Order: sequence, then structure tokens, then C-alpha cells
Amino acid sequence: MNLLETEQLNEKNRKSKMIMSIIIVCIILLLILSLGLLYMIYDVKKNTTKLVVDTKQIAKFSDDLFIIEDDTIYVSIQDFAGLVGYESQNGDHISEGKTRGYVENDYEEASYTLNSNTLCKTLKSGTDNEYFDMKKPIKMINDKLYMSVDGVQIATTCAISYDNSNKQYTVYTLPYLSTYWTTKFADSAVGDKDADFSNQKALLYDMIVVKNSNNKYGVRGLNNEEIIGTKYASIKFIESTKEFIIKTDDGKMGILSSKGVTKIEPVYDSISQIDKNLNLYLVSNNKKYGVVNQTGNIIIFLEYDKIGVDLTQFRNNDIKNGCLLFDNCIPVQRDKKWGFFDKTGKQIVPVEYDGIGCILSTGSGSSQNNILVIPEYEAIVVQKDKSYGLIDSLGKELIPCRLDLFYSITNSGQNEYYMRQGEVEREVISWLEEQGIKRPSGNIEIDEYQDINTNTITNEVQNNEIIPDVNISNSYDTNTVTDENIGENLNVQEVQENVQSQENPFSQPPAVNTLME
Repeated sequence: MNLLETEQLNEKNRKSKMIMSIIIVCIILLLILSLGLLYMIYDVKKNTTKLVVDTKQIAKFSDDLFIIEDDTIYVSIQDFAGLVGYESQNGDHISEGKTRGYVENDYEEASYTLNSNTLCKTLKSGTDNEYFDMKKPIKMINDKLYMSVDGVQIATTCAISYDNSNKQYTVYTLPYLSTYWTTKFADSAVGDKDADFSNQKALLYDMIVVKNSNNKYGVRGLNNEEIIGTKYASIKFIESTKEFIIKTDDGKMGILSSKGVTKIEPVYDSISQIDKNLNLYLVSNNKKYGVVNQTGNIIIFLEYDKIGVDLTQFRNNDIKNGCLLFDNCIPVQRDKKWGFFDKTGKQIVPVEYDGIGCILSTGSGSSQNNILVIPEYEAIVVQKDKSYGLIDSLGKELIPCRLDLFYSITNSGQNEYYMRQGEVEREVISWLEEQGIKRPSGNIEIDEYQDINTNTITNEVQNNEIIPDVNISNSYDTNTVTDENIGENLNVQEVQENVQSQENPFSQPPAVNTLME
């Protein structure tokens, strides 16, 4: 090989080495780039909010489904409801609106209002309401109502946990929990298709209702510790107080706590909760009703044919508890006459009224609403001798029973209240203000308030007239209304309403009530 050929060979080897070096460098660069890209993808995924419902990853959900403000997780109620088997509605059953709403499934409904931290739940199989206090009030964010996560868990009967390390929300719905725990407890009474929905909710508080081979019911903790022995004909869980209504073989009912302690002995034909905070219960024996407290002491003797008002007739009044008006008045009926007790069991109004509230059997399309209360004055409409009047929540008379009717209209979501007597009609609140009657306030002494009520109205309502200088315009149309409670035809003017992380609990049985404090 001559010198020229040697140089050519060396040059060729140098070029080959250079190309190999370049290839190696490129490979290294590509490897570094790939690793960097993989890290970036991992980092993005790690910091992207993830949602798992009943062990299934939810690929698509609203970007603002969860919002964290002031160490509190808020959830868009409307967007979340559909993910867990609920439907969300704006307003209420009779009107639209963005400041209130409700969610519902086949078994219950939960309603809420902007700026309020109270949640009201009602089973569709009954009329009793249960009330819950949320840690934070409802907020309006991005033109949607948001609820703190503790409230959402109650409203949609689910368990929610949040793992901050990977930004993941884990949700377990009540049907999933019922199925899961039924595989762990052979005597579970919550997994059947006809299982009591109320009893299923006990799972959210680490308890399970069980049933033995003799169809006797009891309660155990999810740790398998016995809470209530399996010896009762039936058991029903009360979510708001975490108590159980039990029924014995002889049909008598009582209440046991979540610790299995007897609170009210099973000596009643029926029992239901009136108010969680006051610990009052409506009880009956032999079709006579009364009220007892949490220790079973009688507050109102079982002497009455009925206690409480049927709220289905007064939907526009937005009354939450027909057995306890304004957190003080308990309406009672005996021999078709009505009276009132206060929450301590003191009678504040004798049983002397023919009815409570004014019910108008109006024609289709009428804008007048039945009326029971005027909240601004904590006033209650009462009826005697086919005429209507007002009393306050202390039992004092505001207006004697001399009026032909009371009613309300809803204007832009707000109720306005009217009263009529003969050809005279007035807006109630403005008239009461004109008479110098102050609205209820914690700063007003009760005696002073009562004196104002009695003296002013006695002087102003004379000869069955209400300020006879204001008359109904003849230009208004009128229609005839038949009121069953009044028993006569009435001419009524038409007028125009902080967060806790949690591993996936299903590596072990989930202790549900500790998922989110």
C-alpha cells in the first residue's frame, strides 16, 4: 500500500469516527430530551387535578369543578351532581333562580341557598325535613353555586377524599359503598334492592345495619363491633343526629344513640324528629300526639289530634319545619281548634283558633299564594270565625281576626304580603311599619315589644276596618275564590315572586366519616 492510499484510509477512518461520535452525541441528546419530556409529562400529570369515582378514572370533567379558597375545597354543585347519580336544579319546585337550588335522586332531595350554611334534606318517602350545618356558606363562583366539600358529601350521600401529593379526588357513592360492605358482612341489610335508603346512609358514618336469619335488625361498626343487638323488628337511621329509631316486636318505637345508648324508651306508636338542635321529637300513642326531648321527658302531653302544619299548602312561604315555626312556635290541634306552645312546652296561645294560615283555592294561572307566615315580623296567620288575623312568635296578637283574607305574591323572587277587608286592601309590612310596630330583634325587650303590639293594634283596628283611606282600584279584574277553610266565596283582587389528604381507603375497609373533616 503506497503513501497516498494510507492517507486516504486514515481520512476515511477519521470521518467514520466523527460520524459515529456525532451519532452517539445525538443519541445521548435524544435520550436526555426524551427523559426530560417524560419528566415534563409526569410533572404535568402530577399537577393536573384528577378525579376517581367508584374506582373509575373520570377523563372529562369541568376545569372549575373543584376550587380551593382559604384552605377550603369548594365544589360546583351543578357539575358534581351528575357524576354521582344526582340531578341538579336551580331555584325550587315552583320558581327559577340562581341564588338557590336543590339536588335529588330517586330517594331524597337536598336544598340550599346562597350565603347560607344550612342544608335541608327530605326523603321522598316522607315529609320530615333534616337540617345540617355546613362549615362554610354557599358561594357564587363563576356564576355557579359552590358548596364546601363537607356539605357536598351530605347533599349527595357520598364520601370524598383528596390526596394533595398527586392532586387526586377520590369519591365513593352510596350504592358502591353498600355493595362493597355487603361483601364484607354476610348479614348486611343494606345491599338488597329493597334496602332502606336511610339505613344505607349509616355507612357514611362507619356503621352498618344488619339483619339475622329471624329478620331481626341491629347495628354494627364497620370494625365489626356490635352497637345495637339484632333484636328489633325494624331500625331506621336518622342522619342528622346519627341516631336510630327502633321498633320492638309489639310495635313500640324509641330512639337509640350511635353508641347503642337508649335515649327514648320504646313506648310510642310513632316517633320522628322535630328539631336536631333542640332535641325535640314528635311522638304518638293511640292517635294522640305530643312532644318529648332527647331524654324522653314530656314537653307537650300526648293530648292532641295533630301537631304541625302541612307545608305542602304553603310552598311559596319557604317554611322548613311545619312543627316548629320561627324556632319557637309548635302548632297543636285538638277538636278542630288550633293553639301554640313554645319550644319549652309553655302554652303561649290557647287552643281557640279555627285554622292556621290562609288557603286560597284560586283558578289556574292566579298569582296569589297561600300564606302561613310573614317572616319579617315572625308573624303567623290565624283564623277564627271565618276571619283572619296575625299573631307573633311569642303568641301576642298583632292584628285581631277581622280580615277577609291574607295572601302573598312573588315578584322578582321576593314575596310581598297583602291583607284585605271588604273593599280595603293593604300591603302588610308597610302597614305594620306605619303603626310603629317594630320587627323582632334581639335588642328589643320582650315586654316592650308585646306592649307595642297590643296597644297599637287595638287602637288602629276599629269597627272591622283597616285604614279605610286606601281602596282597591276599580280598574283591577277580580275573581271568585272558594276557600275550604273559610267555607264561603271570597272576591279576591288579581295581583302580580379545611382539607384532609387520604390514601385510597380500599386497600382496607374505608372508614368513611374520617375521609374529610
